[in-house]
Amino acid sequence: MNEQVSIVMTSTVKSPDRNVIVLERKTIAANDPSVAHVAKGRNRGLIVNKDPSLVAPEPNPAEVSLRFKVYMLNTVKDEIVQESRTLEFWFETSADVTRRFNMAHDYFQKILKSDQFPKDYFEFIKRLMELLRQYDGMRRLQVSIETIHDVAIRNTPISNFVRRVVRLSGEHSTLTMAKEEDSRPLEVVAEEKLQDILEKAFPNALQLEDLVRLSELEAELIERVLETMVVKGIVRQMGDGRWVRNIIHASDLQHEIIEVKSMPSVTANQQPTVAILCLHYCERLAINAMMENKVTFVRYQREGEANAYTLGTIGKHRVVCTKLPTIGRSRSAQISSGNATTRLLGSFQKVEHVLLVGCGGGVPHYTDSARHVRLGDVIVSAPAPPNGDYAYICCERFTKSESGAVEFVTKSWRPLDTTLLDIVEKLMAESGDSAGGFLQYMDTAMRELVHDEGLDFSRPPADADKLYMSVGDDSVVELSHPEGNNELAPLPTIRLGVIGGGKSVVKEDDVRLGFAAKYKVMAFDDEFDQVLESIHGNRNDSYVIIRGISDYRDGNAGREWQPYASLSAAALMKAVIKALPPPAIPDDDN
Repeated sequence: MNEQVSIVMTSTVKSPDRNVIVLERKTIAANDPSVAHVAKGRNRGLIVNKDPSLVAPEPNPAEVSLRFKVYMLNTVKDEIVQESRTLEFWFETSADVTRRFNMAHDYFQKILKSDQFPKDYFEFIKRLMELLRQYDGMRRLQVSIETIHDVAIRNTPISNFVRRVVRLSGEHSTLTMAKEEDSRPLEVVAEEKLQDILEKAFPNALQLEDLVRLSELEAELIERVLETMVVKGIVRQMGDGRWVRNIIHASDLQHEIIEVKSMPSVTANQQPTVAILCLHYCERLAINAMMENKVTFVRYQREGEANAYTLGTIGKHRVVCTKLPTIGRSRSAQISSGNATTRLLGSFQKVEHVLLVGCGGGVPHYTDSARHVRLGDVIVSAPAPPNGDYAYICCERFTKSESGAVEFVTKSWRPLDTTLLDIVEKLMAESGDSAGGFLQYMDTAMRELVHDEGLDFSRPPADADKLYMSVGDDSVVELSHPEGNNELAPLPTIRLGVIGGGKSVVKEDDVRLGFAAKYKVMAFDDEFDQVLESIHGNRNDSYVIIRGISDYRDGNAGREWQPYASLSAAALMKAVIKALPPPAIPDDDN
């Protein structure tokens, strides 16, 4: 039989707790005595070699390596075990460094596709061999699989997912994840849920039936918990029976809160020239901590949307901040945010610059540490180099063909006036990641926010930066950060890049990452298309989006990093506003 270039698999180490397999692109005759199996049909070109002595040792270390963990069930011993899987790549000399990183990154993403992720050991190796055929630039792949017994998963991030196990053929099967029942007292869980709902709705107030519907808790339990929250000063009840997040906090006595029936007029020399928009309550607290001479005007409404505007000073600029109201991720909630933006810009018509500030989800890069975003980093919206024509792109919907190809329907935006982005670039060029003293602003605000409102704005521990990815059927794998980026930097890194959104695309990890790769997205946030439509509709040409990275999805996936990420974004916002040229002095006659 003629020799042909095949993907040859050889097992070089085999023990109860460690297996090493080498996959090589090489020429070998199918009738070679070392060949144990030759695949046919659609798997033609895959060969299993039985002689490990034919695998030549590599003189050089792997050029790219990837590591991830899979939680599994040993059906023989009926115990949960953890497998650490390491992929080490060697490439053809014709592939440059960038292409090598991109090939390995793309290869790994295809392994993790939710509809094709292999559920047992043999399917996993077969999948690796099939994919290797698609990458001519890959010469060799070494796969190391180590089993870790007695895995403690309770009280770790993964314990939020573990509940049930699917038993498949073979000694090991993939652990399938679903939400575990919360073991905390019911009242504690209910208080956390109700506070989250009311903070998302703020400044709008909610009826009891709204809280029952959104929390899926019994009305009697909700009423009992709300009474406790009133005593703590977290919430209060309006005269018409509705409930609202209480914004009067004793730790900030310099911040005046005024309830009004209509927004008061602002004199010309007090008109804000900068507007700041946020979505989460902790973002609002972080932004307010960056202001001086603050006063908040709140107008509660029986019907329609309420308004809460905080006016203050940053540097030489008067600024106004509002938290966009949202309940859930429905289209009506997104439209409501757009309407709130229009009302703000209509009320304060001297606004020249708009900043969207808050949390976002970073897009991981599994192979290139220079492009890998970590929790706590800050992403500023900017067109992708060299000639990108959008800084924000929203996926309105997508379709999947029978072959698995994905088509996206998108809409994109970029500011006509790049003043704010130019300032960020200048600050980074002059002082790197300390950008105009933003680290000092973080430190000062963190000390002043004395665990305000039950939120701790300090940086979570480094081991809290875990990277998980769903691979279908509720299954989850834990991924390692790329080599050179395993240790979390002690301070945030500022990056410029495209920011994406779209509730349809963020729900599926593989679709979201495919969208990010196609459109060069560095971070995702909650859907802000209606907000940007309002900004453009009001002809505010100078705007920028600043996202502190709180998770690897869209900024909504976890509360642990949200306060710190909010603070890092707000601190950079302050540095940018302070670097703006002072506003023109208004004519007294106006």
